[in-house]
Parts: sequence; structure tokens; C-alpha cells
Amino acid sequence: MNRIKVDDISRFVLIGLLLSSLLFNNGFYVFLPLLTVFVLLYNVQQPYTPGVFSLIIIQHFLQIAAGAWLCNYLEKDINYNTPSRSTAIIAACIGLCFLMSPVIYFQNKIPRQTFASLRESVNKFSPQKVMYAYLVSFFLASSMGAAAFLFGGLTQVIFSFVKVKWILFLLFGYQSILNKKNIRLLIIFVCLEFFTGFLGFFSDFKTVIFFLVVLLISLAEKLEFKHVVYAGLIGYLLVFFGLAWSSIKGDYRRFLNGGQKSQAVVVERGEAVDKLIDLSKDLNEEKLEGAVVGFLDRLQYTYHFAKTIDRVPSVLPYENGKNWLTSLEFTTTPRIFNPNKPLYEATVKTKKYTGIRYAGRLDGVSFSLGYFPDSYIDFGLYGMMVVLLVLGTLYGKIYFYLLKKTSNNIVFNYATVCAFFLEFNALEMDSTYLLGRLFASMVTFYILIKFFFPVFIKWLSNHKPIDGLKLS
Repeated sequence: MNRIKVDDISRFVLIGLLLSSLLFNNGFYVFLPLLTVFVLLYNVQQPYTPGVFSLIIIQHFLQIAAGAWLCNYLEKDINYNTPSRSTAIIAACIGLCFLMSPVIYFQNKIPRQTFASLRESVNKFSPQKVMYAYLVSFFLASSMGAAAFLFGGLTQVIFSFVKVKWILFLLFGYQSILNKKNIRLLIIFVCLEFFTGFLGFFSDFKTVIFFLVVLLISLAEKLEFKHVVYAGLIGYLLVFFGLAWSSIKGDYRRFLNGGQKSQAVVVERGEAVDKLIDLSKDLNEEKLEGAVVGFLDRLQYTYHFAKTIDRVPSVLPYENGKNWLTSLEFTTTPRIFNPNKPLYEATVKTKKYTGIRYAGRLDGVSFSLGYFPDSYIDFGLYGMMVVLLVLGTLYGKIYFYLLKKTSNNIVFNYATVCAFFLEFNALEMDSTYLLGRLFASMVTFYILIKFFFPVFIKWLSNHKPIDGLKLS
């Protein structure tokens, strides 16, 4: 297996960080997620391979480990508010390994690439055409996203087509970094995506950060100490930003929806920007410290899992597959064939299996159970690992298919794989939402590969020497 090269200083720092985690309160539950992410990243991420599964591993790690971090911040025992949090953290770490094992297998079957081979592939496309296509897709995606909910049965498919924008973003990013040209223009695109992300109710500014991380990881060949330092500094800034956002998010969203119990934006963009600036001006040290608990609580996703273990099977029986089967039926039955098909409400399931009285759709909020607990509800701790292994095998097969069949250009295929899978980064996705997005993306990308990409790639093809754009 071709692995990322790690220098001696970085290896010493990372091992020291891992072992020192045992010295914290609830040390084992801080140590285990960290060990899991190190082992998985070491095996999943290889030089010049798509970085999307590394991002998925990191995001899952954060949502598992944050439960232990929260307990330590509150100076509480790991099981202080549920007797099963320790079990949930251990099961989630093991489950993540089962999920990623098939991906590692398929990763090892992919032909090895080098910096030179990726550069040769990406230079087959015109930077100007990729840029123009991205800009057009940026504005189209904004209008399509706004209109998606007007076409109930096609909402998921429309959102899947929006992923074409991210393919083009990544393609331009690969061109810029591999050729060391148009970097400033790439930064402008990142800033554009980041700041416009604040204007929607769900504040999708995080998405472009995720894609940027995936892009950089994909081109990694070695890990040096300076990279560890950079990662630490960036991580610190992201935590600070996360705390700042947590402290103003509630007020900002209430302003966006005009105080209504909905997830719709009812104010003009200029008003939203002004409100965001005003709220940011009111930030202070006291508010940031007060946001720590809320930030960690929203980040972690082992609490619902733990509460589910508390109640199943002692209060509610195992479903023996009914839970995932219901999700499968819901996502594969078009509403046109079942007019009585209910609306998707994640909170209903969460309330049932956790016993927590959450507000729901009528109050403009949604609380998801997560697909790890969904698997546990059906088959218990051991059976859930089989479900995750099957899901990981499906991920691996799709991953391998997209890398081999999307096109004859490996970099375009990398961009396609990353755009397809990035939305599956969260532990909080429940089985219904996960299957719905997965099936919609499979159908959409199959259509794109068979009918659209061949013509589109031909148009993008470069017939002139690669030069930097004027903004570089």
C-alpha cells in the first residue's frame, strides 16, 4: 500500500498527542476516537487520491469525540446524563471502522497517480472554460436550490444536480494548485462561496471549507511538521469561528425567518448582511465562553445514540430490520404512486427512540437520530456492524465505479467522486435521509455520466497551451 510519508517530528508529536489524551478526565473515551481517526486516515488517505473519505472520517470523529470533550468541559463523568454514552462512543468508533473497511479495500485497487500524471490530466481542460462553467453553475445552483422545494417529488434530484457546481469548483482548484496558477482567483471563489453561504437559512458556508479541505488532502504526498503546525492553527481558528457562530446563530436565524416557525428566509439579502455584521459587533469574551457548551453539544452526536441504547431493547424491542426497510420503502416510492406518503419528519423517530420531547416540523426545527442508532435499533450492537459494513461496501462500489467510468480523465473523476460523497460526512444523518440522498445522487450521476458528461468534457477540452488567467 502506498502511504502518506510522515516525518519523524510529526510522528513524535502525533503519538505524543495520542498518548497524552489518556491523562485527561474520561481519558479512554478521549483516546479511543483519536486512535480510530489516526488509524483510519493512515489507511484511507494515500498520496494523490481523492480526499473525500478522509473528510468523512474526520467529521465522524469530531461528532463522536465531542461527547467526551463536553463531559470533560463540564467536569462530569462520561455517563453523567445517560448510562450508555460510554457504550455509544465505543460502538461508534468500531462502527466507523466497519464502514470504512470496504472503502480501504477498493482504494487499494485504484491505479496509483503522481503529481505529474494528475497535472497532465488536468491540463487537458481549458482553465477559461472551466472558470466560465463554474460561474454559470454558481448562479444556476443558487436559483435551483431556491426552487427545489417547489417541486416536491424532484427536490432530491434537483439538489443532486447542484453537485455539478462543486465538480467544477474542484476541477478549477486542481488546475490552480497543480499548475500554481490562478490561485488568487481560486481564493476569490472560496470567499464568494463562503460569504454567500451565510445568506441562506441553513448557512451553508461550511460546504466550501469542506471542499477546500478535500482538495488539499487529495494532493497530499507527505506530512511534515510544518503541516501539523498549520493544521493546528487552522483548527484553532475554526474552533474560534465555531464558537462565534454558535453565539449568534440563534438570533440570526430568528431574524432570517422573521420570528416565524419555519426554515424560510423572509428578509432581503442586504438586511441579512447588516444583521450579521451587527450581531458580530456584539461578540465578547463572555459570550464566547458561554457558547462552548452549546457548540460542543451541537457538534457531538453520541447522546441520541446513548439514549437509544438506554431504551432499546429494555423499553422498546429491536425492530429486526423494519426501521431500515421503512426508510428504503420511503425513499424508493415516488409520491406520484403513493399520494398518501407522509412528509419526512426526522424528529418523530428521534422522539420515539430517545424518549426526549423535542419540538418538530411545525415548530420549524428538526432533530435527527443518526444512521448509527438506526442500525442499532434494528439489529443491536453486533448486527449494526454488519449494516455499516454493507453500507461501506456500497460506498466502495460506487466510489470505484465513478473513478473508472465517469470519464477518461482521472482528475475529472476525482472531482466527481468528491462532489458525490461529501454530503455523507455527518454521523447525524438518519437512514431515511441518507438513503434518499444516496439514491437520488446515484440516479442523477448515472444520467450525467451517460448523457451529459461526454459532451460537457469535450467542450471543456483544452486546445491551447495552459496560461494563467489575468487575475493571477
